[in-house]
Order: sequence, then structure tokens, then C-alpha cells
Amino acid sequence: MKLSLLVPVYDDQDEVVPFYERALPALEALPGLDSWELLFLNDGSTDATLERILSLRARDPRVKALTLSRNFGYHANIFAGLSHAEADLYAVIHVDCEDPPELLADFLREIRSGSQVAYGIRSQRDEAAPLTWLRGLFYHVNSWVSDSPTILWMAEFVMFTRAVREGVLEPKTTFPFLRTEIAHVGLKAAGVPYARARRRRGRSHYNLYTLTVFAIGGFLASSTFPLRMVLYLAAALGFGVPALALVLRLSLRDTAYLSMVLLFYFCLVSLSMLALYLARTYKNGVGRPLFVVDPGRTHLD
Repeated sequence: MKLSLLVPVYDDQDEVVPFYERALPALEALPGLDSWELLFLNDGSTDATLERILSLRARDPRVKALTLSRNFGYHANIFAGLSHAEADLYAVIHVDCEDPPELLADFLREIRSGSQVAYGIRSQRDEAAPLTWLRGLFYHVNSWVSDSPTILWMAEFVMFTRAVREGVLEPKTTFPFLRTEIAHVGLKAAGVPYARARRRRGRSHYNLYTLTVFAIGGFLASSTFPLRMVLYLAAALGFGVPALALVLRLSLRDTAYLSMVLLFYFCLVSLSMLALYLARTYKNGVGRPLFVVDPGRTHLD
């Protein structure tokens, strides 16, 4: 049995070596594996990230590098790794060690017990309380509006089997979202609680804006509820405006004014929703590759 540990990196030159030094004993202690590889997914880094990876590879051939031609984004980077890695088990972990490599042993134990997916449940985070509340809101709202079952509290610290990997790679979308695709596959999943550590080096590439974009991408990848919401709003306005006019005893002129104002906002909301999904449909129809690998800076052998 072979494990491929996928580690997305982007301008993380100060994180690569400390991560390797911590992950190495955790990987070597995993029981029952015939082999493993540590595959760094270099998302077009502009600093010395690749050089640090290659310095590790010079002394440990199990360290490999997949480099994209430019920065394609976090999920595209992960899907590039899944598309090129050949293994029996796959795991994804962040390079900053906020998610402990030692937890891979617990993931493997769950897999051996019959689960197809084992994922970390972050019981605490070193972040502001409002951000934690918004993150929890995202998980619950996404679970509520999703078209298919979701795995609550699942993030991208996860281990899964080859069968799950094949199911994840089957859709040909230009807007991949790993946790949505894993949940859609529907195979047995087990959560492992843990306390997320504080980042010791480097800086996060996420801020409130990028997290908001990330959340919107998650909603759109898993749900058509915003499109259905347009129908619900139309029905509510169609029945609600006459009823409100009768209750408030509005004149015909006031009813017309109210209808025009509400119609304006309805068009604003509905056209925005339609534009988002139309743009995604257009990009999927164009069919540009999700990622492009830089062969001169990729080392997989």
C-alpha cells in the first residue's frame, strides 16, 4: 500500500524544510505502508520554494515536486496533484503545520477500520471570535443549501482511498471544490477532532476578502439554491405585494410605487444570481484546462 501526501505550497520558502522535518518521523511511523511519497504541489511560487523542495529531494528521493506554470489557485493545485499522483491512499495537508502530520496515523486507523475518508475536525482555531462565528455559519449554510449531502466541518486536512480519488476527479468542472466533491462521492467518512496549532512561521495567504470569495465558491460549487431562490422571491412578491396593499389599505398609486421598488431589487438580485451561474457555465463550456504543469520544474520520478 502506497500513500501520497499532497502538500500545496505557494511562496512558502520558509515553511518547506520545517514541515519536512516534522512530517518525516510521522510518515515513517505509519504502520503497514509499503511506501510513501511527499508530493509538494508548487502553485507557481515566485520565491525560493521550489529550490527548498529540490534541496530536500537531493537527500530524500521520496520528496517530489509538481510545479504549475503559474498560480492557478488552491483547489486547482490540489486537483493537479490528485491527477498526477499514483497511490492507494491520498492525503492533503497544509505546509504550515497548523494541521499536525502526527494525526495521519489516526486517519490511517480509520481507513483500516472501514472508512473511505478520514478528515480532521478543527476543535479550536487561533483567530478572532467573529471570524470563527462566520466560519461556522458558512459550514451550516452550505450544508443547508447544498444539492447533495455534505460532510459538516470537513476541511482540506484529509486522507482518502483511491476509489474516492477517482470519484473526485470524475467531474470536469473548472471550479473544483475538494470537500464538495468528496461529500458528493458519498463513501463512508470518519471525523477525527484535533486542536489546530498556531502558525509559527510565514504568513497566511487568506484574509477576509479571500475567505469570502472562498465561501461563495463553496456555495456555488455545491448548490443551485440561489437559482431556485429567484423563483421563491418571485412567488413571494406575487402574493405578498397584493396582500400587503390590502392589509395597509394602500392606494393604487402607492401600491404601484411599492411594486416598482420591490421589482427593482428583485431584478438586481435575480440578474446577479443568473450572471454568476451563467459565467460559470460559460467557462465550463470553453473548457480551458484547470491547470497547466511546468514540465521543466516538475520532478515526479
